[in-house]
Amino acid sequence: MPLLKPIYEKYRDKGFEIVAVDYKHDTEGALKFIEEKDLPFVFLENGAEDEEVAFNIFGIQGFPTTYIIDREGKIMFYHRGFRAGNEAQMEEEIKILLEE
Repeated sequence: MPLLKPIYEKYRDKGFEIVAVDYKHDTEGALKFIEEKDLPFVFLENGAEDEEVAFNIFGIQGFPTTYIIDREGKIMFYHRGFRAGNEAQMEEEIKILLEE
């Protein structure tokens, strides 16, 4: 998430948004992480076991999973996992969508 912060700050005025979902349902841990990393994104909690949004509604099979969605809500790009350097590819995909 910290590696995506510069991208968020660069494109948020053009309509780009990040919504992060914490998979652990650990409010205290998530709030600490957000504060320590000074992350300005929207954060959602996954929910209790029987209400897990990420798994039950979105069908996410592992974390991190990234969906890059266009202005109409259509998933345009999908990334499972994350390694340093992947943010460059994501930024290129975001630029494509913001130019449309």
